[in-house]
Amino acid sequence: MKILIIDEEFPYPLNSGKRLRTSNLTYELAKENDVSYLAFGEQESQAARHFKSKNIQPIAVTPLQNKKSGLFFYIKLLANIFSPEPYIVTSHYSQEFETALKRLVSEQSFDVIICEWTPYSQYVKNLQKVKSIIVAHNIESDIWKRYYDNESNQLKKFYVGLQYKKLLRFEKACFKWVNGATAVSSIDASFMEKLNLHYKPAVIENGVDTEFFTPSDTNIIRTRLAFTGSMDWRPNQDAAEFFANEILPLLKKSIPDIEAYFVGRNPPAHIQELGKIDGITITGMVDDVRTYIAEAALYIVPLRIGGGSRLKILEAMSMQKPIVSTTIGAEGLEVTDNHDILIADSPQDFCDTILKALDDKPLCDKIATNGHSLVHETYKWSSIGKKLIQYLSDLK
Repeated sequence: MKILIIDEEFPYPLNSGKRLRTSNLTYELAKENDVSYLAFGEQESQAARHFKSKNIQPIAVTPLQNKKSGLFFYIKLLANIFSPEPYIVTSHYSQEFETALKRLVSEQSFDVIICEWTPYSQYVKNLQKVKSIIVAHNIESDIWKRYYDNESNQLKKFYVGLQYKKLLRFEKACFKWVNGATAVSSIDASFMEKLNLHYKPAVIENGVDTEFFTPSDTNIIRTRLAFTGSMDWRPNQDAAEFFANEILPLLKKSIPDIEAYFVGRNPPAHIQELGKIDGITITGMVDDVRTYIAEAALYIVPLRIGGGSRLKILEAMSMQKPIVSTTIGAEGLEVTDNHDILIADSPQDFCDTILKALDDKPLCDKIATNGHSLVHETYKWSSIGKKLIQYLSDLK
């Protein structure tokens, strides 16, 4: 097949969940197909050169100016109140990008266009000459609904609620103007199926590089907990705040020297401030997350907001780490509480589960071993890539 992928960026280096998923599945596509990649970026960037080395043709468009700070950012947020489209759609529109896409479609005979994020479906709405699909990393409206449910500031709550309604309306429309869609979990796929689409969405799970994330013989620090994830993503920021403000104080009553490391790129100022709390370390970007996972006695996922499924959990399982997660944190994965993961939601339950796990080595060993087996049986990129290729081949 001749495939064109459109995206917000060339997903490299592999330092976020979305980049990991997108890149690994694109590598699998490029093994047997002719793949081009249209994205915002620089034609001679490290990321573009990396894609060329993987037999993927990059086509760069001048990057958008989407800084999430400063006066202009807040003016754009305010202006979006009067737009029928949600901000994550309007802020990713570019006339140059649309022109480049139309030129590519007129010059080349693509079998399918993959919109590598739901907002990018706006670019294929009126394209008639080529089939297209949406890759939904999350049901975006679900995330914003959870933002709304967890927001206490009434002014922010009003704005978030407005964005949620716009996103829900956009998603109900955009999945109908493409030829197919993929979800990362059966939960997300069920949302699509309720829209009475003319096609059946596919569940293309997240995966993990089991040859990179392997068990380590590093000495474990018994009082060390670890969380990994891009800290410029609001669900991960909320997880850090939830743990630091509501769970950690409970843990310290039993283990005064407990410490939790939150490992991930681009923590904003209010997340860096959490690092001043005794027992919290905010690392920012690191060269290799495996070191932090290996040293931790437990891997924690205190997410209250999110969608899709969690690459971070798969990576920890692949390294044979016992995991304590919220229900939302483990959502979308075929996991079983007290078998291959430990689930707890309230601050007190999360605290109690951590304390129990730290005090029960046989339980931790069971959880870690079963999680490692699950990853190797179900979540390898090579097998997931084959499912995606088959779905593209079967598009009508």
